Amino acid sequence: MIITITLNAALDRTLRIEQPLVVGKLNRAVSSYLEPGGKGINVSRAVKALGGDSVALGFSAGTNGRMMKDMLTSADIHHDFVDVSGQMRVNTQIIDAQGGHTEVNEPGNKLEDADFLRLLDRMDNYLDKGNIFVLAGSTPPGFSMQNYRKLCQTIKKRGCRLIIDAQGELLLEALQCEPDVVKPNIFELAEAVGDKPSTDPEVVLVSARKMLDMGAGTVCVSMSQEGAVFVSKSEDEALYVNTNPRIYDEGAVGTGDAMVGAIANSMNKGLRFDEMARFAVATARASSRLAGTEMATLKKVYEVYETTQVYIL
Repeated sequence: MIITITLNAALDRTLRIEQPLVVGKLNRAVSSYLEPGGKGINVSRAVKALGGDSVALGFSAGTNGRMMKDMLTSADIHHDFVDVSGQMRVNTQIIDAQGGHTEVNEPGNKLEDADFLRLLDRMDNYLDKGNIFVLAGSTPPGFSMQNYRKLCQTIKKRGCRLIIDAQGELLLEALQCEPDVVKPNIFELAEAVGDKPSTDPEVVLVSARKMLDMGAGTVCVSMSQEGAVFVSKSEDEALYVNTNPRIYDEGAVGTGDAMVGAIANSMNKGLRFDEMARFAVATARASSRLAGTEMATLKKVYEVYETTQVYIL
């Protein structure tokens, strides 16, 4: 079973405008779309689009939280959120006709210690050995590194597999708990290991191996239209995967979450390392063809899967 955890869930509002965004002026939207958001929830949406199932955990607050849960129920995505006081944040994405993306994300609610303890109690229902947990995205204001570490440790101590999609201090904290998979992009990877960002697969591989030494079991480094690098302690060969011809971003929002969803779904199905790598890149690139945070269906993913090429590094 796949369990996603979104500590700082949101409603994602996507606004489309016909002209490039002009700061300080009136910009008229031609369409507006509201959907449940936050990286873990996006992963659950990606898993669902691929034909899999997951349970979304996290925190829900206020009328926005109730709206988010109703949307997930309508989408047939199972959820089990802890209700807290306050109001769930709203993240706004503005997409212009030229493909430009502008994002404005609210910070979210500050949680009480009792809220975190209730989440741990809720998680206990899903800590079956072999389950796959995805911990993705930011934390609410004031959320302590100690609690983040406890969350990771609790998952690992019960024999569950852990996928991390985080950056900065959260990523470094998670690495101490030896997660099974981490999925940084080139900038998050460079920041974590102290290197310069690069899209050269050979250079990326050197940095990714450093992250293995820091505690990760497998590292998937996403490089947007340049594909991704995969390296694992349990595999003899590192892989670089991309599509031919390359697919350039049209709806880049959420493609990293789509990749994480594909990785979790592949692990749940027991796919080989190279199959997981191809499936992850195909899902991300297929989703990049779609507007906003729409996730590619399995049919669209397989169309791209056939164009993927795997190189041994």
